[in-house]
Amino acid sequence: MTVQEFWERGIGVLNICTVYYVVQLVRCVLLSFVVFAFVFTLRKTALKNKVFLKGALWSLFIPVLFVGKMKFFYENTIGVKLFSGFTELCMNYIWLRLLYLCGVFVYAALMVYRRRKLNKMIAGMEKRKVEGTVIYVTKMPITPSTVGVFRPKIIMPEVILKEYDRKEIQTILLHEKTHIRLGHLLFYLLWDILRVLLWLNPLLIVGTKYFREDMEEICDFVTIKRSEGKAYDYGQLLLKSMWVLQAESKVFNMYVAFAGDKEYQSVRQRVKRIAAYKLYKGAVAVGILIAAMFCVVTSVFLMHNVSYDRCNRHDVIVVCDMETGTELISDGKALREAVSYDESYIYVNVETFQELIKDSTASREHICFYVGGYYKLPGIGAGGGCFAYLETGYLENGVLKIEYEKHEDILDCILKIL
Repeated sequence: MTVQEFWERGIGVLNICTVYYVVQLVRCVLLSFVVFAFVFTLRKTALKNKVFLKGALWSLFIPVLFVGKMKFFYENTIGVKLFSGFTELCMNYIWLRLLYLCGVFVYAALMVYRRRKLNKMIAGMEKRKVEGTVIYVTKMPITPSTVGVFRPKIIMPEVILKEYDRKEIQTILLHEKTHIRLGHLLFYLLWDILRVLLWLNPLLIVGTKYFREDMEEICDFVTIKRSEGKAYDYGQLLLKSMWVLQAESKVFNMYVAFAGDKEYQSVRQRVKRIAAYKLYKGAVAVGILIAAMFCVVTSVFLMHNVSYDRCNRHDVIVVCDMETGTELISDGKALREAVSYDESYIYVNVETFQELIKDSTASREHICFYVGGYYKLPGIGAGGGCFAYLETGYLENGVLKIEYEKHEDILDCILKIL
């Protein structure tokens, strides 16, 4: 293969990858609208006062990322009617695919930039040990928060350390440690990844506020239980923090003592939820978490079983004219009666095959058989396969046995993995 051929082949592989992934992601986007409507409706109605169940609802978005390769889109009449049109658009218009991928990369770059900026700001903060916990102290009157997934850092404004007594500081630290213990920082990262990949759904941006609200509510309830305090005192601490930070600086306009909400109305709603706190059983909360994880894993497993693999065997037989590059006989029942193949050979029933090509203008020495190969999704990413030439075999009891040549290069191997 020449450099030019390799380059052209590489461009072709890249083109297939864009079709393959964009088609899947847009299907995920469409389903995410349905899931969002379901989650939003339930959290506002039946599960409004069910703190842990309401939080578990958001896990329904995880299986959404695994629906793109389901056979439903190709083998179900409804799926074909609803989605085949867009698949064709993606395959025919490269600008459509590039537009979607540009959105993904721009959104991802923006998030990475913000995280780097935040990490740079944290690096310049004073490190201090408070109540046995290393925290980062800032002079800015911002809400205490925790950032980082693998190396979480607790950020605390200096004004709180000055104005609050030891018990109040312990409660705030406990709240931030609870976020870490419950895995909320990982959940926030997963939510950001979801927003990046499915950026075409604007409801996910709106949903960020509600998602964080529900995580905060869970964290509030767990903190109250672990601190063995009263919901009233916890609510008073929240209101005190709002007052202290507001009085400290009018410039930042930060109201809430904990990470997340910044608007007064959100704080008001949060205090109301805290006031409605009822002692819960830890076993029930853990059970809900385990049940949610089980449902997610089971859903993904079931989807995998009804989806196409990353690379699928293409059982096809085609007869070509090598001189002109045209297809002489397409795969079908008639050709299958004349030609078959196994792991090493192609078998041609000479008499039956001659009947098929009697009207063909191709000469015997230019007839070629193409069999096997692979595809990523039906109609997307076909390649590989094997070639055999009519003149190269030997006849045995009216059957021509031809050893075929496998046609697969490094780019085919890469495409199978992607």
